[in-house]
Amino acid sequence: MPADRNVARTIARVGGRAAGFLVAAALAAAALGAAALVPWPEQRVTPPSLVVQPAESRQQRVCPGPLLTLADDAAAATTASSIGSADVVFGADPDDVEITETPLATPGNPRADRDGTPVVLAVEPGSVGAGLLAGAQSQSADTETITGFAAASCAEAAAESWLVAGSTTLGRTSLVSLANPTDVAATVDVRVIGEAGAIEAGSALGIIVPAGSQRVVSLAGLAPNVASPVVHVTSTGGTIAAALEQSAVDGLAPAGVEFTGVAAMPANSQVIPGFVVAESGGVDPTDDHAEGDDFPAVRLLATGDEPVDVSIGVVPEAGASGSTIETTLQPGRATDVPLGVLDAGVYTVRLDADGPIVAAARATTAAAAGATQPGDADAASSGDFAWFASTAPLLEAAVIAVPDGPSPMLHLANEGEDAAEVQFTIDGQTRAVTIDAGSAASVEVDEGAIVSLAGVAGVHASVSFSGEGELAAFGAQPPGPLDSPIRVFPR
Repeated sequence: MPADRNVARTIARVGGRAAGFLVAAALAAAALGAAALVPWPEQRVTPPSLVVQPAESRQQRVCPGPLLTLADDAAAATTASSIGSADVVFGADPDDVEITETPLATPGNPRADRDGTPVVLAVEPGSVGAGLLAGAQSQSADTETITGFAAASCAEAAAESWLVAGSTTLGRTSLVSLANPTDVAATVDVRVIGEAGAIEAGSALGIIVPAGSQRVVSLAGLAPNVASPVVHVTSTGGTIAAALEQSAVDGLAPAGVEFTGVAAMPANSQVIPGFVVAESGGVDPTDDHAEGDDFPAVRLLATGDEPVDVSIGVVPEAGASGSTIETTLQPGRATDVPLGVLDAGVYTVRLDADGPIVAAARATTAAAAGATQPGDADAASSGDFAWFASTAPLLEAAVIAVPDGPSPMLHLANEGEDAAEVQFTIDGQTRAVTIDAGSAASVEVDEGAIVSLAGVAGVHASVSFSGEGELAAFGAQPPGPLDSPIRVFPR
């Protein structure tokens, strides 16, 4: 019996300890549950930082300079020589501000002393508001290899830009201008994406553009026989004002020339205002085998890694009903999409995608009947073409320079949700126009005019020129945020 009692005491002690453990475990679980229900005190440490407003820099605009042609001599086939001088117009708001003109060095152009060079327009810090300095240039060409009319806006230099234009197929020449207006050398990468994808060109990476100079790169040397190139330009060190000159020859006859500036940065929505179709015609957008470049088309590139569905709206500027084209873009492959058979007129092209894209539209004007040899004063004009780059919306105010050219028109497309009450001032005379949401308007402007705009926040703008055998256009892009405040986190 004593042994049985000892066993019982042992069992009782063990059972008591187990029960105590279970009670303790239950209390701990209850405490954890209560802790989950009761908010714990938070301890957050905000890293020290400081918002810094950079010292305001000088506003600059770079005019690309005269039209160029490659040398006929095979020993100097990569030398780009100018073929005349460009006419430059510039101004600012207020109109009495001092604007300096500084030519860039062009060591590759043997005719620079005669024809001129790219020009940097600049104003002192604080003398004008953001976007209130503008310049533009124009030039007519009439040689055995290049004829037509070209116009371009003087652009702000940037570390990244997209050129959506050009071709290197038979009879097409495309030259990329890289202008560095800064005081430090720029190291530039030029990447070309065509209809078959990205093109490997090691010679286009690490191009050195010295401070205050321009370099010209032949696109055919980087991407030969490409019908639909898109050029992505990036730089470190100095910033670059990029532009693309394209000229065309059909058979033995020159068929136009154009200077194209940068397109709006990649985005899911793009707008091309003031797309001029000089003559009725076109190609059905479902024609996957459309060849050539003598019909209205839009060039698109999906810049991401996934296929992108795009809706292309082509709406007459006058307000009539338009058409819509649906297409799917493969990533990393540039595509020219025909815009269908269009009546002569002015259109707004709106693009909505489910991924980032870049875009520009192309239009042509045919040679007039009876055209003979270039340089013949009695000859009818040859054909021409133009690229209309997508634009970013303007700020509340803007200035646009209008160079000499045939029938210049200022185009405004309101993509905002409310009507835009736009005021434009030319030579001290102010007029106003109301543009309903989702609508567009055109204003006739004079050659050489400096147009000051107010009330244009969210509005897209471009300038076009159209005459017999002449066609050109450029978009009005807002200034970059170079002097925006930045937050600095010390280490």
